[in-house]
Amino acid sequence: MSSTDPDYIPKLNEIWRPLSDHIKGEEEHDLVSLEAALKSESEQLATSFGTTKSFVPSRSHPSAGEHPPFETAMGLLMAPIDRLADMFRRFPKSPDDAPKLPDDARKLPADGLPNKTDGMRDARR
Repeated sequence: MSSTDPDYIPKLNEIWRPLSDHIKGEEEHDLVSLEAALKSESEQLATSFGTTKSFVPSRSHPSAGEHPPFETAMGLLMAPIDRLADMFRRFPKSPDDAPKLPDDARKLPADGLPNKTDGMRDARR
């Protein structure tokens, strides 16, 4: 079915409705019960999950293989490459896209040295 078909949106709504109800049930009941059951471990598990995420690729690599131990090895190799690629994807495309600095952040002191600490400035003189 094409997205231009007049029945497309009604069919999409028909498919989405049960999925939406299922998601709502998980969020309002299942996850609340799980959080209550794991209350003492929840923060530790969240930290552990965050650590694990740093070792896995951020994008799918179907050609890397799906069978251990190759899947694990390829994942460990691809993770840093994905992180670097993600940094470049977020990199501003033009100067207008770059984050704006406050006006005073661009000013240097009269001696032209960055204003890190007074001790460092004195040591450079």
